[in-house]
Amino acid sequence: GNGYLADVGLARAAEATAGGNQQVSHLSTQRIFGKPGYMDPIISLDNQASQLTDGFALGITLLVALTGRGALGLLNACEDELEEPDTAESIAAVDAGWSAAQAEELARLVVGLALVRKKR
Repeated sequence: GNGYLADVGLARAAEATAGGNQQVSHLSTQRIFGKPGYMDPIISLDNQASQLTDGFALGITLLVALTGRGALGLLNACEDELEEPDTAESIAAVDAGWSAAQAEELARLVVGLALVRKKR
């Protein structure tokens, strides 16, 4: 799957919308944009983008780069693979150039952050 950097950065639009020095904690919208799999599920619940939802999209982008797989269902697949000691080391795409230890560490970081986000 091909990730697009346009899926990351919706929170920056909130800052631009506010203008000046006003702080904006989220951006509410009537329209949802983003590729399925990259958008934080929280956006579909309340139509609000934030730095946390941008972080989710960036994390999925990193997992796509790491695994060479498409974004849909990737987070859950990586979570399942990390629970199995025999498959955790094979998360990275063969031609990605990641060592097994690097791949597992990055995948654990991204999956862990996404799971923390789910609990909020």
